[in-house]
Amino acid sequence: MKERIRTTLEKIIGLALTRTTRASNMECLKFGHHFIPDKVDREFNIGEFGIHLQCPWRITKGQEILIGSFDVYEQPDQNAKYDPDFEWDSPNGNLRDKKLKELIENEQLIISKIEADDFGGFEIIFNDSFKLTTFPSNSIKVEYWRLLDNRHNMDKHFVVSREGIWESE
Repeated sequence: MKERIRTTLEKIIGLALTRTTRASNMECLKFGHHFIPDKVDREFNIGEFGIHLQCPWRITKGQEILIGSFDVYEQPDQNAKYDPDFEWDSPNGNLRDKKLKELIENEQLIISKIEADDFGGFEIIFNDSFKLTTFPSNSIKVEYWRLLDNRHNMDKHFVVSREGIWESE
């Protein structure tokens, strides 16, 4: 599993992290540029590749955690008083959304290396000591993450779950 993950993810080496979206608490990272029209014919970047993360993850620089997957449940203003009505699922309405947006706007993160582990996790090493680390942590049947190949409307998925790996054609 480890070698297959590393080899598959090596396709994205050299690409930049260009955009991110979110569906509930699943982060959808976009790498490279691939534009398609939306419902009103405006073009938007879906990335040459996308990674949908459904397992815990973090982005670090050196010894500092910059963004963690559970930041999605925190208010965007870290100094704000507790708000019992805080709704984390609103667009750009939580700390994770805010920090990811700032990171992509302020840094040019280019993938330089991929590492994988025996449990379906991986690390993407970017330039300037930035790193995305995933660490599947469920022992039940669940999807951890998937790589989407959006080039030339290929729409191929490489899915890693508790049961192993499967690919769509």
